[in-house]
Amino acid sequence: MEEEIKPIDISFFGPFDENACNLCGECFYNCPVMDLSIEESIDEMKRLIEGTPTKTVLDDCQSCFTCNFYCPKNARPASLILQRWNEQYKEEGLKKRGKYFITHYPQYPNFRSYVMDHLPEKTKNLVEKWSSLEPLKGDTLTYPGCNVITFAELTQASFFEGLDIRGRLEYCCGETLFRTGFKDKLIQVTKRLDNWFNSLKPKNLLVLCTAGTNIFKNVLPHYGLTYKFQSIKSYIQYLWEKIEAGEIKIKEKLDLKVTIQESCYAKMFGEEYMDLPRKILNAIGVEVIESNACREDMRCCGIGGGFSIASSYNPFEIMSSSFRNFKDFRKTGADAICVYCAGCLATLLTSQKLYLGKKMKIYHIVELLQKAMGEELSLTVKAKKERAKHFFWGIMKKQFPKLLSRKKFKIADIPEKPPEYKKAW
Repeated sequence: MEEEIKPIDISFFGPFDENACNLCGECFYNCPVMDLSIEESIDEMKRLIEGTPTKTVLDDCQSCFTCNFYCPKNARPASLILQRWNEQYKEEGLKKRGKYFITHYPQYPNFRSYVMDHLPEKTKNLVEKWSSLEPLKGDTLTYPGCNVITFAELTQASFFEGLDIRGRLEYCCGETLFRTGFKDKLIQVTKRLDNWFNSLKPKNLLVLCTAGTNIFKNVLPHYGLTYKFQSIKSYIQYLWEKIEAGEIKIKEKLDLKVTIQESCYAKMFGEEYMDLPRKILNAIGVEVIESNACREDMRCCGIGGGFSIASSYNPFEIMSSSFRNFKDFRKTGADAICVYCAGCLATLLTSQKLYLGKKMKIYHIVELLQKAMGEELSLTVKAKKERAKHFFWGIMKKQFPKLLSRKKFKIADIPEKPPEYKKAW
């Protein structure tokens, strides 16, 4: 078995350690989103510890966990933010508009089920096959994740051939529930996943997104996941191993300059992991031009702008967060933006529809690899445009009318077993 990339210490996602915090202010001072002075950072941390309202952090944090990396005492300030959000949620609930972004109930309209409703019939049939509870063909379950499910055509690239892909929206790993501080709901998701894994009994897990890789490796063990895998691997490592082994043949190097939208969780696996998408791009002739917000200092693609209780997935907050990234991307002079997270692909494609600056092409790394192989793209340009249109209009039709509503809601319980599979569409 190939050597796995070592994750960060699992304690990174443990509770906030107040005894370790010395109020140095480095955590929020180095935040790539909030732009606080050292004095403001110290004041905000004091407020967080005291449980009093903050001026900035609780409203503007995008839970990217950069603050944890800059904390010299390993006090885990990000966990304190999640704790305070959890307390806010229990007391206040979420604004009604946030319901459209809760995705564990595909039978109710949400931003993913709306897109699923408009998938081509061939893609719908592909996704339906992934819901099977039949025994695995081998010992590895390939987990698509919710975002890849909405761009399912990406999995039809030749280098994914033969993988036993299983998943459905109801088996979401709970990443957004984790990053928004909904602790109780994440525990319920973990129980559901335990049941699912115990029915399929995989030995190994191959995850088609960096976020899911981190959630399964580093987060869910804190929330009660008991199922044990022999290995958990990201598809980025899988692709690089295939390139190194000569199993992926590059026919023509690409004459292209790209800047990278980093996955929020790449930094959890260290420099070696963050180098992998760059190595893949270099191997196919693509020149990478780094933006100001990259690697450990990356900013979320934009969806993180909706994570705070104050935002409750405010579409304007999400889009403005993406716009800030677009401005940085343009400054690099790159020809295009490359993502290696399908969630980033969805957010950036959708937000760009209202961006008034110069538009840049946005590619998933799978697309670029297929181009270099001389392979017909499994996710066509037309399909990407259609997908972005449906994400956008779903928000405009279903969420936007509730933007100013003062009504609030609490997330329904997530049963250990989801209902029998049926098409959400």
